This record gives sequence, C-alpha cells and structure tokens, in this order.
Amino acid sequence: MISYRQQLAKIGYSPKEFVSYRSFFLPPLSLREAMRSMDFPGKFWEAIPGTEQDKDWTDEIQGCAFAHGRWFYVSNNPMTLHVFDGMSGKKVKSWKLTTVPPPDPPLPGFSFNHMGAIIIEGNYIYIDHWCGAQGAAGQILVMEGNGDTLNFVKWIPLENVNGRVGMIAINFARRMVITSGGELNIHRVYLHSLDTGKFANKTMELNPPITDKGYAQGGFWSPNNHLYISSGQGKIGDSSKGHQYIYSYSPLNGRLLNTLAVRSAAGRQELEGCCYAPVVREGQSVFIHVVLLENEVAKDDIFLKSFSADRPDLI
Repeated sequence: MISYRQQLAKIGYSPKEFVSYRSFFLPPLSLREAMRSMDFPGKFWEAIPGTEQDKDWTDEIQGCAFAHGRWFYVSNNPMTLHVFDGMSGKKVKSWKLTTVPPPDPPLPGFSFNHMGAIIIEGNYIYIDHWCGAQGAAGQILVMEGNGDTLNFVKWIPLENVNGRVGMIAINFARRMVITSGGELNIHRVYLHSLDTGKFANKTMELNPPITDKGYAQGGFWSPNNHLYISSGQGKIGDSSKGHQYIYSYSPLNGRLLNTLAVRSAAGRQELEGCCYAPVVREGQSVFIHVVLLENEVAKDDIFLKSFSADRPDLI
C-alpha cells in the first residue's frame, strides 16, 4: 500500500517531511482524496486541433463549457452567451448578457465591460466579469438554465486582493473560488468564498510560477482535485513560438504537475478559457477543451481544441 509520505514526494516533499493535509491551501474533504490527488497523468496530447470557425458569433470568444449535451461559449463583443447542440453543432440560442440587472447594492464605477471565463455546475452558470473601474476587483455573473432557458440569479462581487482579481476555477465541494490577479504572468492564486465573494485570507504561490508573458484566461478544478490554468497572450507577433499553455497545479501546495502545449500557428492567436468535459469528439474520447481565438481585423475566428491523457482517471 502506498503511504502518505510516498504520495507527498510526488508533489515535491522530501521523504522526511510530514505535513497535515488540512494545512494545505485547499485540501479535499478527506485524506484519501488528498492522497489520490497527488497522482496525475504522465502525458497529455492535443487529440483534436479543431476546425477553424469563422462565423458571425465567433468574435471575441473568451471561454467555453460543456453541459446538458451542449457547448456554451462566452463572447465579449457583443457580451453574449452562445449555446450549441453538442451532436449536431446547431445553434440552440444566443443570450445577451447586458440585459441582466446591475449589482444591487450598486458597485462603485460598475459598467458592463469585459465578460470572460465560464464555468457550469448543474444548472448554474458562472461567468467572470471585470467592470474596468479603477481599483475594481471583479465580479462573477451567476445565471441559471440549460441553454433553452436562462435566468439571472445574482452577482458575486470579488473582494480586492492587491488590485483586480478574476475567477480561475471553482471548488464546489468547498464552496470556494480560486482567483488570480490581472497582471502579466501568474505567480499566485487566492481563495474567495463562492457564497459571498469575500477573500478567505489564503494565498498560494505557484511553484514554479507561470512566466510565459500570458494572462490568466480561465481554468477549472478537475475531478481529481487539480487546478488547471489557461495562460493566453494575444498579438504576440511571434508565430515561431508555436505554442501557448494550460498548466496543471496541485492546489495542496502549488506544485506544477503538468503542462499542456496548445498549438498556436500565428502570433495573432490567443489562448482563452478552458474546461473539463469527458466527451467523444470526432470518434475520440477527449477531456480538456480550450478556445484558441484568432484576432482578426474584422470578426475573429476560433478553434475548439481538445486534449486526451494517458490516465484520464487522474485528471
């Protein structure tokens, strides 16, 4: 039987070190879950590079999610939630997000400015938003529906932590939002309450930090309790680089577990938000999906890329 000490070694601890799993940044609800989360896939690959989609709705797509047998995409221009049937690809509906009520009580300087990453749990849809105001942290727009229907639930104002923060992932079991700052490169993440948006006074340094000159574009909390972060950069003007990246970290201590290389063939291509969904696309079992946005002079086009792994059960 594998011991707790042996598992700790997989996330960077020496054989003589011993730490309580309850002291970690955001541990699972049991020691058994914590130990399992120290295992992770050894290899990922881009199973589906995606077909270029250049449609009237693909402008400024910021993230994707899969639920109810449907793909959900958030556009920032105009601020819209687009819903497509997962099998046929037929559009179900498009929802204008600027029709929802503003926060109540009012937030100083609030305006509809930038919709970002999307996360779906059951019938609840969470969309990252930044109002653009000086000193504003960010908010999460909460909606309810399955794509046929969509109803406003509430805004969750995220408390400032050294400036703006935005939603990266949500741990629904612990009712916590993992957030990061809006600066270039990603050195640390924070914990906020999913219920109130208040900062939980917990910060985790990433080891090593993300220093690829990208911005945090989104992410997800995986079934095996890993934190995935999508780091994207637009208009880099360097088609020779060839890749942007999704990073997998242990939310126990911030240790890097995996790096997923997402092919980007041109400098104007920008990696956006990613999601987890075990689905079959083009006859292949795939699990992680990400939008690659190609910034065009007119309307942008996108690629929906999908990844598989040698141990999908450990994602």
